[in-house]
Amino acid sequence: MISSVTIRGYRGFEHFQLNGLGRINLLVGTNNSGKSSVLESIFLLMSAGAPMSLWQVLARRGERVVTEVAGSPPTLRTDAEVRHLFRGHEIEFGSKFVLSATNQTKRSVAFEVMITSAKEQSERFTAEDDGTSLTRLVLEITGQPQPDVARIPLSRTGLRDALESPRRSALHAGEPPIFIASESLTIDELVGLWNSVALTAAEATVLKALQFIDPEIERIAVQVATAHSYYRSGSRGGFIVKRRGTERPIPIGSLGDGMWRMLVMAIAITQCRGGVLLVDEIDTGLHYSVMSDMWRLIFNAAKELDVQVFATTHSYDCVYSLAQICADADERNPITVQRIEPGKSTAVPYAQNEIRIAADREIEVR
Repeated sequence: MISSVTIRGYRGFEHFQLNGLGRINLLVGTNNSGKSSVLESIFLLMSAGAPMSLWQVLARRGERVVTEVAGSPPTLRTDAEVRHLFRGHEIEFGSKFVLSATNQTKRSVAFEVMITSAKEQSERFTAEDDGTSLTRLVLEITGQPQPDVARIPLSRTGLRDALESPRRSALHAGEPPIFIASESLTIDELVGLWNSVALTAAEATVLKALQFIDPEIERIAVQVATAHSYYRSGSRGGFIVKRRGTERPIPIGSLGDGMWRMLVMAIAITQCRGGVLLVDEIDTGLHYSVMSDMWRLIFNAAKELDVQVFATTHSYDCVYSLAQICADADERNPITVQRIEPGKSTAVPYAQNEIRIAADREIEVR
């Protein structure tokens, strides 16, 4: 498991550290304190700085520019605005950010993302090209212990879509990391993960998660798309459930945000064996009455599958519910709350005994 993370120059962080990390790590803090940026940093580290992971991080936040390319007929091109990854949202030759992490065996990984010039010029970047010339600006990714260097030509507006296979960090030999944003995974992403869940032991874990919200659910399945199916155009869909006492299946989108959120998290954690699960605003759509069940499911699955979980929240109920399972934690599978304060260079960590005390005495830790 990752025990510490260091961030330099990424987004709003000049220098920031997370220490004393455990099996389950809940990040708390005010709006714009950098919680989501920390999740992104860990995602990039566990992806070993693969260009596709940079594209995914930028696309998730809508940091893209769509331009029309001349032709017959003209076409649209989407570039990801790389400048938003760097502190101050501006870049010049020599701009860089560095991410590093250490695991419990003191093994470390790091990578540096720097703006360089293909012509090795030292002058500041000026947008003089026409958007198609790729000779001025290069994104250079250097990793350790990976010896290779990736040099990605950039357009005037940013990073072109890079679709190569993701790399894996030396800190984890397991599955690639999964990042669940506050708006959840896409339908196609979730259906793709379900293909590895269906008819396996993991299917029971997913069903149990849904039964926390609705005990009458008996079965779950993917609804096969047809030529007349439009389910992929929405934010929820593709899955149906069978409830006790009803003959016809029900689209899971009819059962509310909480049901969809629970489905996404349960499927995702079963597909993270030996890796990392990142969840932004983990309590989205969930009533406080099911949060303890949600945390227990996440914690037990994480132990069984050797998954490390990082999540964010603004909810006191989410912190309080996490405290209810701290008694189950041990030295090999600790639980932490990490409070991120704007302007501070280190997160304030709370171990499980401190989380329990804070919950019992209603001490604010967010």
